[in-house]
Amino acid sequence: MRSFLTLLMIPLYALAQSPIPTEFPADAVPASADDLRGRISGKTYKVKLADGNTWRLEYKANGFAFINTSRGFHDTGKWRVEDTKLCSDWQKAPGDCSETRVKGEAIYVKRSSNGEVIVLSLD
Repeated sequence: MRSFLTLLMIPLYALAQSPIPTEFPADAVPASADDLRGRISGKTYKVKLADGNTWRLEYKANGFAFINTSRGFHDTGKWRVEDTKLCSDWQKAPGDCSETRVKGEAIYVKRSSNGEVIVLSLD
């Protein structure tokens, strides 16, 4: 009986573990560097990751950036746009350039660290 219950629980556990989204929405398109820069510059965004963590990202018009997470991490650095990529050079965290797509007002970013596609939502 116990092994039967274990077999039943495995699919339930698998369903509870939602995979991270790794694909851009089909109708999201690359933005030009100027368009992406204009969408990011001077704005503050909130992000919710698949693991439940949340971020607050602030992109100043002068190229400085700030991040605060719900897990207590915070950092400062610089940001820039290279073609269709959003790049960050943080003081504590590793720097990176992540591919982006846009759909309406939404900005989708594929994190270079794990491939997760996140949505930047205006704060």
